Amino acid sequence: MSQYDFDRDGLHLLLGTLIHAYARLDHFMGLQLKWLGEYRGRPVTNLLRKNVGFDRRLKLLRELSIETWAHSDAKIADEFRAWFKEVERVQKQRNRFAHGRWGYVHKESGEVGFVDLSWERDPDKMKPPVQVALREFKRLASEVECLSGQFMALQDKHMARARYKKEWEDANPEALATWAKLQMKAPI
Repeated sequence: MSQYDFDRDGLHLLLGTLIHAYARLDHFMGLQLKWLGEYRGRPVTNLLRKNVGFDRRLKLLRELSIETWAHSDAKIADEFRAWFKEVERVQKQRNRFAHGRWGYVHKESGEVGFVDLSWERDPDKMKPPVQVALREFKRLASEVECLSGQFMALQDKHMARARYKKEWEDANPEALATWAKLQMKAPI
């Protein structure tokens, strides 16, 4: 095996980890959206289809989360907004990295060349390649993996403040939330 084959495998593992973590985050958000939508009496079924963008689910989940837990406290609303801002940040990076071209890892620096996906042939119009450190790429994958748990921690922290419009499951919202948590712990 050449030095590049081994390093490429490491890069491919990180790319796969990032894509898998992002898919799990999307699944988690869908579960939360379904649960909160039903509790808040808001239609969500049209957003829970494969051909509907992540952005649309994220937008409604933000609204429902703030309505439910941060309805009367700006500080709590800011906590939820910070989480959603973090999701948007990693989403942009994930999309860029998932739709670009990767070079070979430089063995000494641990960096790999990356070029945004483009069909531009004019070199003056092409975006220049950037060097991405594998340790930073690994950090991004880890951040995406942690986001679902961070949302559940916020939800648990502010559970007593929850405001629901609908009686369901004996007016105990923790039952479905617990089920959603178990979904995140189950191996896929």
